[in-house]
Order: sequence, then C-alpha cells, then structure tokens
Amino acid sequence: MTTAALPRWDLSPLYAAPDDPAITRDLEESRRAADAFAAAHRGRVGGYDAATLAAALAGFEDLLDRLYRPSFYAQLAFATATEDPAVQALLARVRELTTDIGNRLQFFDIEIKVTPAAVFDGWLAAPALATYAHHLRRLRRLAPHTLSEPEERLAAVKDITGRAAFAQLYSEVTAAWRIPFEVEGETRERSLAEMRALRSHGDREVRRRASAAVLERHRDHAQVLVYVANTLWQDHRLEVDLRRFDGPMAPTLLDDELSRAGVEALMSAVESRYGLAHEYYRLKARALGIGDFATHDLLAPYAAESRRITWAEAQADVESAFAEVSPEMRAIARGFFAERRIDAEPRPGKRDGAFCSAMVPALPPWVLTNFTGRLEDVSTLAHELGHGVHFVLAGRAQRLLNYWPTTPLAETASVFGEMVLGRRQLERERDPGVRRQLLAHRIEDALATIMRQVAYTRFEQHAHARRAEGVVPKGEYCGLWRAAIARLYGDAVRLSDLDGWGWITIPHFIAYRFYCYSYAFGQLLVFALYRKWEQEGAAFVPRLFELLAAGGSQEPGPLLARVGIDIADPAFWGQGLDVLAELIREFEEVV
Repeated sequence: MTTAALPRWDLSPLYAAPDDPAITRDLEESRRAADAFAAAHRGRVGGYDAATLAAALAGFEDLLDRLYRPSFYAQLAFATATEDPAVQALLARVRELTTDIGNRLQFFDIEIKVTPAAVFDGWLAAPALATYAHHLRRLRRLAPHTLSEPEERLAAVKDITGRAAFAQLYSEVTAAWRIPFEVEGETRERSLAEMRALRSHGDREVRRRASAAVLERHRDHAQVLVYVANTLWQDHRLEVDLRRFDGPMAPTLLDDELSRAGVEALMSAVESRYGLAHEYYRLKARALGIGDFATHDLLAPYAAESRRITWAEAQADVESAFAEVSPEMRAIARGFFAERRIDAEPRPGKRDGAFCSAMVPALPPWVLTNFTGRLEDVSTLAHELGHGVHFVLAGRAQRLLNYWPTTPLAETASVFGEMVLGRRQLERERDPGVRRQLLAHRIEDALATIMRQVAYTRFEQHAHARRAEGVVPKGEYCGLWRAAIARLYGDAVRLSDLDGWGWITIPHFIAYRFYCYSYAFGQLLVFALYRKWEQEGAAFVPRLFELLAAGGSQEPGPLLARVGIDIADPAFWGQGLDVLAELIREFEEVV
C-alpha cells in the first residue's frame, strides 16, 4: 500500500518545532514557579487545614500542567523521528530540566505521605478535599516505599542516564532497522512495522520468511538488546529492594490498585483455559489445510488475497462503529482526524507499533499507528481511538491529579471500540471468505489480548526472578520464553528454532514492568461491558461514559461496581473466558 496518502500528525498546537523558543520559556517559567511553590509550602504541609491543602494541590496541578507540555511534545516528536539529532537533543534536554524541576517539588508529596494519621484522616473526611481524596490515599499507600527527599532527588537524576536512557536506546536501535525483503518480485528495504505486517500475508512462504527476518534481526543485535534487558531488569530489582517492596511485581500492583491474589486469580483462570487456544489453532490448521501449523501461521489469513483497506475506508469504518455507541463517541474520534492528531504512515525512523498518548486534561491526546492497509490495522486504529475517547472524557471531568485511569482500566474503551467495530464489520459483510476472516480476527485478537498477554506476564515473572540471581545469558532468556509460549500453544503450534528470540521483540518488556496482564484484565472486563451494552442498548451508554469519565478518581473495584461488575468474584474471569469459547464454537460452525 502506498503511504503517500497516510496522515502525519501536526504537533504545532503544542510547539512549532524542536527549536521553538516557547519550549525554553515554558521550562524556565516552570522552574521559577517550582521555586516559588517550594518557598511557600516547604515544611508547612503537615500543618495545613483542608482548605489550605486543597488550594496548594490546585496550585501544584497548575504548575505540572505547564511543566509536562515540553515533555509531551518531545516524546511525541521522538516517536516519529528517532534518528533526528535535533529531536534527540531536545528529548535529552527536556528530561534533564524536567527532572531538575520535579526534584524541586519532591518535598510536597513526601510531606503529605508522612503527615500524622490524625491530620491525614481529617483531610480525607473534609468536603474541601473530596476531589483529591483518591490522590491522597494513593500517596499514603506509597509512603512505606518512599525514600528521603535527597534520596528521591538522586534517584530521579540517575534515571536520566539509567532506565530512561536504556529504553531510548532500544527504541533507536530497532527503529533504525531497514530489512531488505522480496515480495512478489519486488525487493526493497522495509521497516520493522512493515515486516511485522507481512506475517499475515496470504503466501505461507512470505509469512515464514518475514517472521524469520524479524527474529533474525533481533537475534543479530542480541549483544545490545539483551544487555539492555539485563540492565533494566537489574535496575528494577535494585529499586524494589531499596524501596522495600516484597517482590518485582509489587510496584505495578500498587500503581494499578489491585491485589496480588486478584491478579493471580485472573492469570490462573486464563491459564486453565489455554486449551481454547489449542482448540482454535487446530481448527485453523484444518481450515487452511496446513499439516504442520507453525508460529508463522498464527496470523495467516483465510484467503490467499486479503482485503486491503484504504485510510479513508478505515476512518469511515471506525467512525460508523463509534456512532453505534453514541454520536458523542463518534464526534470525539472525528476530532483526531480533523485536527491532524494521528500519525499513520510507516517510515524510517518512526517507532514500531501503536499508541495513544495523553499528558494533561487541558491538552487533547494524539494517536500513532503504522497503517499498512490490513483489516487488523483498522482494529488497531479503533483500539487507539478508544483510548482517545477515554482520555477526552476523563479530561472533561477530572483535574490533573485524577486524570489518568489505572493501567487495567485504561484498556476499557480501547478494547470496547475494537469489539464494536468487529460486530459492525461482520454485520455488513456479505463475502463469506471475508466474514470468516473477520470472525477469526475477533477470536485471534482475543487470544492475543487475553492468553498471550498472560503468557508474556509469566515469562516476565520468571525472567525477573532469574535476573535476581545474576546476569542471564541470552540463551537462557530464550529458553524461558519458549517454555512460556509452548505452554500457551501446546502441541497445536510448532515452534521454530528462532522462536526463542520472540521475547526481545516485545517493547513492553523494555519500557514497562508487568504491564501486559492489564490487556487480559481489560479484554475480559470488556466482554462483560459489551454484553451489558448489547442487552441494554443506549440505556447503558451513560453508565459506560461515567466509568470512562471517572479517569483515576477512584479505585478499580468501586468504579466497576457502578456498572454492576464485581472483580472480586472469582467466577467473573471464567464468564469472560466463556464468551471466548462461544466465539470459537461459532467459528467452528462457519468453517
């Protein structure tokens, strides 16, 4: 597919260019404001009454609103221009200055965390602080894991050349790759995103070669990439110990406001149903007539020629699907197209994958995808625009400190958007082959979102545990990865010798810690929400939007109780997996 007509985003509403003097001005003004804030509040916070603390928190949010803007711009600019020296220099400069400014404000959170219980409890009960009650509770839970102010400042500074630098190195290395590859008589250099797209090509040999090329390129750069992983995972272990967490996953669980037992129940429930994945892939192998179904066949289409989708068609499909839920949902999505807040063109130097990025309620979100014209790319667009709807609704209702939803709930609108799109595509499609492909995509997406992400998380748990014992050779990580995916696929999918390198192709392991289970949480949650929408129709939409607009203003359990969902019920996850089983039964009838 030609990329000439695909959009690039316009970041000028943020700043005109990497050398825009407004970036320096905003950073300097943020530094002055931080110094003034510290002069006004340092050493006094524990003695504040509720009204005074509420005013201080509001001022703190105003300060962060300005401080975060240069970082937002620098991160977005880098995502599409990882090789641009001016953008690289900007990102480094902004990181250094925002860390310095943030360090001038470290005292504020720390003083709140260590406030005597009687004062703190009074704050939580005060109507003047009702807006900030959840933020205050979050801070209090972090108190046992918070260091002294000088230590926190030192840790923030060291992260610039530590964790952040190594994650950036991974992005720069992989975004720079150009892989020579021949398809249908044409040989040219392709980006990593383009190579990943070829794994769903109709020609099995193209799929095999594309999958191998992606894995081989990562393997050939293993000296750098595995060193990055070893360093980041050791950095995490050291921080876990320093902050007195009881395990490598504990910081993520605290941030997500979920219990270890609850997440383990989710993961165990999914693992107990891995047989659904085995069943589906055996079915797919029979339908495609493949006797030795392998990992390079996981994304195989059910027709030699898959339907290609133009960008205009993708936009129309997503907007129409969102309109079925609500005109407001469609209007929010349309704003991304109209205001050029989507970057869809795959190109050299642009990072792989897709995301929706938001920073503060006063700024709209931006979406990045790598669109290659596949049906799957339309689903990705719906997923990221679902995130966008979530951020916009939360931005309208919440202040900055309550803006971000916890990670598992952050997947709610994105997965919901995908499911609505999938239903619409199925309802209007008349071509039997394409209908089969659409239904298969729904199942395969659910398998990837639920089961594969749980397998990812198990690998991550084992990898972090092994790294705690010392530097891990690259081959040992590969062995842990093969064990995780072999359990997932059973004897239904053949693994190649190269498949062990799959772990280092997953950027989530590099940029985040234990993020992947949240996809499974989100998908199973959305199965329940989607069923409620199907049953109740338009009457359910206000409750759904209320959930999204809540942002991070409350813990996940109470928020979901508003829409009649009890995530503490062990049977809840099984109900979602039953929906997946029903989809596989339906597909079996189709084929």
